[in-house]
Amino acid sequence: MKAAPNVRRRIAAVALAALLAALIAFVAFGGDGGSSHPPATTVADPASEDTDRGGDADEVPTDPVFDAAGRKAERELSVSDDDDAWAVPDAVTMPLDRLWDEKRGAYVSPGGRISTRLNAELLRLHAAAALAGHHGPARQDGRVRRIVRYLTGPAYIGTTDGERFGSSRHNSIHVPGWRQSSAEVVNQHPSIDATVARGLRAAWLAREQTKLSGAARDDIRREVVAVASSPAFRAPQRLLNQINWNADLYAAAATVSNDDTLLKDDYRAQLQWFVDHAHEPTVEGGRPNLSTGNGFFYQPEADAQTTLNKSDTVEYASIVLGALRYYDDAVRSGMKPLSDDDRKTLAAWASHTFEADWTASGYLNWETGKAGSRLHLRQYWALALDGVADGLRGSVGLTGRDPQEGNRIISRGEELFRRWSAGAGSVLLPATSFNYPSRFESVRNNRTTASVRLAATIAEWAASSGTKGRLVPPAGAKAPLLTRFDPEFKRLTVNGPRYSTALSPTAIPTGGGLEPAWLLDANADSLIALGGGGQGSLGMRLVGDGKVLLDTQPGPTQVGTLALRQAKKDPNAYTGRAALGDTVVRVTHRFLPDRIVTTYLVDPRRDVEVQIRLPSAGRSGTVRCGAGVLGLPPRGRLPGCARGQDYVVRSAGGASMHVGLIGLTPGGVITRTRPAVRSTLPRPGSQATIRIRVNHRTQITRVIRPDAD
Repeated sequence: MKAAPNVRRRIAAVALAALLAALIAFVAFGGDGGSSHPPATTVADPASEDTDRGGDADEVPTDPVFDAAGRKAERELSVSDDDDAWAVPDAVTMPLDRLWDEKRGAYVSPGGRISTRLNAELLRLHAAAALAGHHGPARQDGRVRRIVRYLTGPAYIGTTDGERFGSSRHNSIHVPGWRQSSAEVVNQHPSIDATVARGLRAAWLAREQTKLSGAARDDIRREVVAVASSPAFRAPQRLLNQINWNADLYAAAATVSNDDTLLKDDYRAQLQWFVDHAHEPTVEGGRPNLSTGNGFFYQPEADAQTTLNKSDTVEYASIVLGALRYYDDAVRSGMKPLSDDDRKTLAAWASHTFEADWTASGYLNWETGKAGSRLHLRQYWALALDGVADGLRGSVGLTGRDPQEGNRIISRGEELFRRWSAGAGSVLLPATSFNYPSRFESVRNNRTTASVRLAATIAEWAASSGTKGRLVPPAGAKAPLLTRFDPEFKRLTVNGPRYSTALSPTAIPTGGGLEPAWLLDANADSLIALGGGGQGSLGMRLVGDGKVLLDTQPGPTQVGTLALRQAKKDPNAYTGRAALGDTVVRVTHRFLPDRIVTTYLVDPRRDVEVQIRLPSAGRSGTVRCGAGVLGLPPRGRLPGCARGQDYVVRSAGGASMHVGLIGLTPGGVITRTRPAVRSTLPRPGSQATIRIRVNHRTQITRVIRPDAD
């Protein structure tokens, strides 16, 4: 007789609780069974854990006073000097005054929860301001002392005795360590320990400026060293391939204890493991850490068919690259350098991550194996920016790259934050860019973490860069055109001074075919959809006898064998082929610094209607005729336009591009529609579709030129 569903759930919950309790005992006591009286440990069943959550501690619901403070801070930011590195940290600190609870000695969310992560990030910000001798709202020496007391006190878990741990699959139960929030049910994650360690390390560096007591210094030293040295973090332990969290703990322990053992030994072991498995599977049947083109596998323990491993995970590539931030310091401390071959491997990864995954605007050229749960979340953008900037700046001896690249990307991120703040009218930003509907429920209403993370990163940079608090020129307009192709992910990225795009047939949900799946201008404004797939995306469709014969951008679930390859004799040209029977379209894109020239060779072998889509982004996005600036041949005209005019595609955010078509057959018409909403097109604009009849081999050229400011 089968158990009823509710009975089965209770049995499963009890079994899970027993398993997790055993795991706690193993991690806390080394698994040797030496203690006959282990501390009392309780694992909450899933139902009680859910009722205890009471909302995410990082989330700040709409509050008129808080919102007004965010708007006021943006107005002050807007009149500050563009190169003032402390302008953003000062502005972000202002509205957070409302969250400071002097009695509890921490920043407290309106629901009454204290987020360990938020307080650790703000500790890093305030300590950096003190270390730099800055005078402004970001300088809060008293709060540094109180947050240190909170993080080394109530937030720290030195024993499992009396604690009730959550049973979430995201919970990584370990003792000693830090709790996620002040909630009764304890949840943990290695990223929290790393964030706290970085915050406490910053406070240690500023201990004289902030007048930290001897007892506070002792607490920092004891707890950071205890966590970094614990079985949960000593090599070879790590979560997936995310060695950056271990690296943060080792570096913090070395700083506060004046003992470089973990930095010289365990840090090197983590780097060695990563490079040993850069292109070799991490486990039997699994994937390497990196693709053949140096893209990043998020879940290398899983096989190639796992959805998470079918797309490059660019945000985590940069986050994990942050592990390299300590390489030069570790070598100076006596760590044996990696071999020449190993350094070359990591240098190639760093180059790919910086050149393929980052646009000249300071935004990610973003697709991710985490799909809808990470895409365009600004707090992950800020975390990735922190990783790539410091990873480049701290590993010159490994990568050989100019540390100014790290400095410039900080400036580009700061410049982008200013634009976003001006657009939102507040330094408290919406959680996602482009109104993307994130599936990550616990953070999609979070308006603080992205701002705080970026502000802390800039503050830490300002305190250590030796530039006296002045940002370096971002130089986005002078960025070179970079095309990077990853044959394993079938992903082509293009990052230049005027636009950025990616062609990625199989990535979900962002890919879709042989066309630019998204297109960002120099200010990181979206000109089209955020991912390819039929209506609402760039592309060409062939229709015959009322049926769709083929599409150059059908969507990631329908691409079949669509793939690109580099064209002969031109490193910035790529070509691909879409076919159904004897009906063929060959597509070749040539990427130039200011435009994309696409040639379609249509060979229908029958009478077909060719439909060329020109979409716009945002509810008020438009496609209209405008002044001809592309310098196209004078003969012929675009359907619906006067002779000599171009199509002008304008997004709701004000970004625009000129589009021209050459080689159209006579009698073409233009129709306008509004595509359906989808995740990568949350607010569709108007789409123009140019329709022509073709019954013989025909070449059509499309020219796209994003407009400059």
